[in-house]
Amino acid sequence: MDKSRPILDRHIKPKDLTDFYWLKVELTQFCKENGIPSVGGKIDIANRIKEYLETAKIPTITTNKKEKLPQATTPITKDTVIGIEYRTYIEKRDFLKSVIGNKFHFTAHLLDYFKKYTGEKTYSDLIFEWHKEQELNKDPNFCKEILPQFEYNTYIRDFLKDNPTQTRNEAIQYWKIKKLKAGDRKYTRADLTLI
Repeated sequence: MDKSRPILDRHIKPKDLTDFYWLKVELTQFCKENGIPSVGGKIDIANRIKEYLETAKIPTITTNKKEKLPQATTPITKDTVIGIEYRTYIEKRDFLKSVIGNKFHFTAHLLDYFKKYTGEKTYSDLIFEWHKEQELNKDPNFCKEILPQFEYNTYIRDFLKDNPTQTRNEAIQYWKIKKLKAGDRKYTRADLTLI
């Protein structure tokens, strides 16, 4: 018999918290009701709640205050090092569109590249990385990495890859059942018996 999804309150067991799927809004509501900091990503928030349930102490968070970057005094060029001067999102996007063309758009990978190589790489490197990513996307065997907190997206992608004749709406029906069950929320062929 399947274990039913418990109520998310301060009496929930830490294992039940991790065994079931929770929306970020549910987690942040729990935090507000219990005085727990609710900043950050879904995984960070869930980890804070788990710590609270295990210790009965409100977790503290440390923030890495970044130094303010100096205001840029020159326009962006291909030789400009990324992240050493303050640039608005619009300024970066407009420069990259002027070089790459109107097809340019920021991707999760590119934003991660920005963070990872701040102070090391140039906009020329960034442009090269964008083109490299676009080429990878053309490969039908290429599978974009989906961050762990996006369980729904991962499930739908994996379901449709394994069941190419099924529709997105059918995948969503399976997801709605899977997320209510205890255990991980990764797609498996056994999920086809859920409906």
